[in-house]
Amino acid sequence: MSLALFALSICTFALGLAEFVAVSLVPAIAAGTHLNVSSVGMMIGIYAIGVSIGAPTLSALLAKSPRKTVLAICMLVFAAGNIGTALTSSIAVLLLTRFVAGLMHGVVIALASSTAASAVSQEKSGGAIATVFAGLTVALMLGVPLGTLAGSHFAWQDVFFTLGGISIVAAMAILFFTPKVTIKGDDSSKPSVSVWSTLTDRQILHPVVITALTYAGSFTGFTYISVLLADNTHLSASGITGMFAIYGVAAAIGNALGGRFVDAMGSRTAAIAVIIGIGLALLGASMLSSSTVAMSVVMAIWGIASFGAVPIMQKTVFITAQGNPVASPEVASGMNIAAFNVGIAVGSILGGIASHYSPSAPMFVGLLPLILAALLAFALRQASVVKMDNQYSS
Repeated sequence: MSLALFALSICTFALGLAEFVAVSLVPAIAAGTHLNVSSVGMMIGIYAIGVSIGAPTLSALLAKSPRKTVLAICMLVFAAGNIGTALTSSIAVLLLTRFVAGLMHGVVIALASSTAASAVSQEKSGGAIATVFAGLTVALMLGVPLGTLAGSHFAWQDVFFTLGGISIVAAMAILFFTPKVTIKGDDSSKPSVSVWSTLTDRQILHPVVITALTYAGSFTGFTYISVLLADNTHLSASGITGMFAIYGVAAAIGNALGGRFVDAMGSRTAAIAVIIGIGLALLGASMLSSSTVAMSVVMAIWGIASFGAVPIMQKTVFITAQGNPVASPEVASGMNIAAFNVGIAVGSILGGIASHYSPSAPMFVGLLPLILAALLAFALRQASVVKMDNQYSS
């Protein structure tokens, strides 16, 4: 792993940790600020909204700015957002600081993934993106357990101060280890990049919609998997935690495998494979939930497929944008990051509606968007490597 990719993965680790830790700290924050749990819980949703807005919009506005400087400044603003969260007991300020942090999360993820893809040959770009997103998967494995542990031993404010410190370290790593990356803009014979052309390009929207549908299907079931594990598998709280640990380890493996798989096999084959994997996990959860062993296998498959989809779809969108001379790969990457979050939000809503019928109902409902995603995936171009000059120079 190059130092540049390592620095970018530190950024994604800080971003992921801030997102996942917050989920487990909601009760502690509510108690410490004397706010009700539902009000504090809104900070999770407002963070996701910030990510969805920041990824496509800010990445578009900042795409032509010096990449190294932009990433470092965004991580410092992200640090300020976390420190601001620690310093407030006001719900308005709490939501504002989480929204700002979410905005920075979105733009850093979008620009970090495009920077990683541009730092290597196109044949290796999937692996580079996977390396950057490894920070998120490690954060997934550690975030909720560490948040729960820290929340029971330290003040919740200390956790956010620590997140601010990690974010500052990430900003310093970007400044010291990431080479200067600029866009080649001297060739007047090439048409100028258009944000609108990117947003309306059907070839770019195609994989972006697949991303949203895939994650909508996955999170329709996954959002309520703990209910299924408690009611049907009859696991205790510690048993459910163990299942999530299996999922987290599998997610790290899936992230690494997904990057290599899309580099070797192409976009269509890789996308179909992870969609089928998530579908098998949903079917397994709905039909085999009485068995602890079976559910362990289901959680492993789910983690591998869900996080294998991240580098696969991110690379697919990025190289599709590179194929359009007036499209921005940064904006396209941001669109795909937003699609992940939109899919998660839609999936959680669908799962919530389905959960009123039975614990296994969300698993069946989640198959519907997956079927649509699979149909669209069959229409993807198989070749994931486009022969063209790199858009960036280091």
